Amino acid sequence: MSFYGNEFFIGWVLFCWLLGTSLGSILGSKLSRDPPRAFRSLAICHVLIAILFPMTIVLIRSGKPILGTSAGAMPEFILSLLYSLAVLVPLCGVMGMQFAVAARGQVCQMPEGGAARAVGWAYLWECLGFIAGGIVFSFVLVFANEFRVAAIFAALNLATACGIFHVFLKKMKRILRLLVLTAVFFPAGLFMNSAFLQQQTSQWRFPNETLVRTENTVHGNVSVTRLGSQYNFYQSGLLLGADREDFASEYLVHFPMLAHPAPRKVLLLGTGFNGPLQQILKHSPQEVRAVELDPELVKITRGFLPEDLQATLRDPRARLGATDPRNFLTKEGGKFDVIIANFPNPASVLINRNYTEQFFRSVRSHLSDGGVFATHIAFAANTLTPELERLGSSVYATLTQVFPSVKVLPEDTLFFLASAENASSWDPQEMMDRLSERKIKTDFVTANQIRYRLTNDRVERVETAFRNAIWKTKNTDLRPRTCYFEFLRWLSQFDPGITKAFFFLATLPFPAMLATSLFAILGFIAFSREPQKGMRKLALVSMGTAGFSLMAFEIVVIYLFQAAFGDLYYRLAWVITAFMAGMGAGTWAAQGLPKIPERFGLAGLHLMNAVFFFLLIKVCVRIFSTGFSLGEAYQFVFLGMAFWGGLVAGAVFPLANRFYLGRGEGDRL
Repeated sequence: MSFYGNEFFIGWVLFCWLLGTSLGSILGSKLSRDPPRAFRSLAICHVLIAILFPMTIVLIRSGKPILGTSAGAMPEFILSLLYSLAVLVPLCGVMGMQFAVAARGQVCQMPEGGAARAVGWAYLWECLGFIAGGIVFSFVLVFANEFRVAAIFAALNLATACGIFHVFLKKMKRILRLLVLTAVFFPAGLFMNSAFLQQQTSQWRFPNETLVRTENTVHGNVSVTRLGSQYNFYQSGLLLGADREDFASEYLVHFPMLAHPAPRKVLLLGTGFNGPLQQILKHSPQEVRAVELDPELVKITRGFLPEDLQATLRDPRARLGATDPRNFLTKEGGKFDVIIANFPNPASVLINRNYTEQFFRSVRSHLSDGGVFATHIAFAANTLTPELERLGSSVYATLTQVFPSVKVLPEDTLFFLASAENASSWDPQEMMDRLSERKIKTDFVTANQIRYRLTNDRVERVETAFRNAIWKTKNTDLRPRTCYFEFLRWLSQFDPGITKAFFFLATLPFPAMLATSLFAILGFIAFSREPQKGMRKLALVSMGTAGFSLMAFEIVVIYLFQAAFGDLYYRLAWVITAFMAGMGAGTWAAQGLPKIPERFGLAGLHLMNAVFFFLLIKVCVRIFSTGFSLGEAYQFVFLGMAFWGGLVAGAVFPLANRFYLGRGEGDRL
């Protein structure tokens, strides 16, 4: 929410998490050679987590002023990666250290020869903690003040540290007394000052603006800021617009409305409360359906709008709804004369699903005879860079797959007008006549401006570039090319060299990359003259492959889930909880079957993983095929896939651990 992260940044956060936990595990294993040091280190980890958690929240929210990023903008690429790495690794490192020393403490309580089993049980308990945290966050803490959540976690961790000292380190009474006082006063102080900390740190996310209101909803965070006399609205860090957007609203609305001879029923998808809805009503339609994703967004922003825009929201012709636009089109059976999509650029898969072939086909099915559809992206007509050409040509190619007639209006914003009628001529004179006949008062879309926007030389030049573009590939739910091209466009603003590298990676054939990875793994195993070391390496490769597969599968399922259903921030915790539940179940199952030979067990699990990935590809091609409707029940299919992926990875850990500790001989230590 501070940086408005797309899937790349979500993946980077997961990378920081895993890097921190792995480094912490290495350090923890060195700090817990004997029982007293293990329990002392474990208590210190709990204390550090209690302190680092609220500090990490503060550092994340202070990222924009530290990096010099303006409100609503995405930060410079390399700096944002380094900053997030520096902020997240310390906390994640302590968590990784905590697991290592907790496992060592568990080993100390087990009889000789039970090391592998003790580590497995420690891993199981960690998975159970993840499951509990995911459930509590999904249904309770997602709405709470983050610093109150931090206070609760601080109390739990400090109380646990006190318990460890009381049971295992009884001689350190002075430290125990100090810990008890800290466990009482630190969480209490954090909780009592949570409102102030929430307001102050949230303000840092909007440099040079005054934060008026911020609130968490099931779809993210909604914030209202003031800049002079103007109010600005943000959703999860993304600027939605100001309290009045007359210029953008006129261009968004009047071209598609004037392209239709008599628009009676109009559908507006996306932001409409700050001007677009008012401009639509100037054409005297009988009914306007306005669909926002977040039901709380209009409620929160309504009080900050000018009086005339508030009156527009009360107009009886305007029917406001709150649901996912794709879901609305699936359930809505009516037809519309004009459909206008007002979405941000497809910077994430969540937004990209409103620029895909499946979405456009759904839109066309809801257009009446002679109906018009309009959408847009940010652009720069005077400087058509390769990145902009790829982005625009992808949207253009996708639209032309669905609509026989598509018109582009390029300026700083590139508008697309599309119609299912082959005869659509987009005649500027007809639009000018309709503007006059309807007696519509406009400040920016005048008769002369209509003629200019439809006939200037940029129109033909951009259309020709899009038609002849090498990368005029259509955008689909399963292959979000437009989203990737938008990522490259954003990246090119900071470093063209990195942009070229990312584009080159996208052109590499997947089979070649897979074969290279397999040869690297085989070389790592084979490069050992001693059989026992080779077997140990095999155990490490087995666990590493399972971890890599799990993380890749987790990112893929998160992407597929939001591509299919949207609402990433609301239901992301569900997916991760399903993964952790599977890991817990897999660990428990493997712990309960100690007689299975490790080599055969690991081979079977990896074979099951390979078959599962193959079936996953087939299932995805089927469920994302054009015309296949996904019901809400399919959520459980994705959650089931997440559970299965975690199950296999969770079962690998105890077997690989026993294999490693047995020096490759299969001895069950």
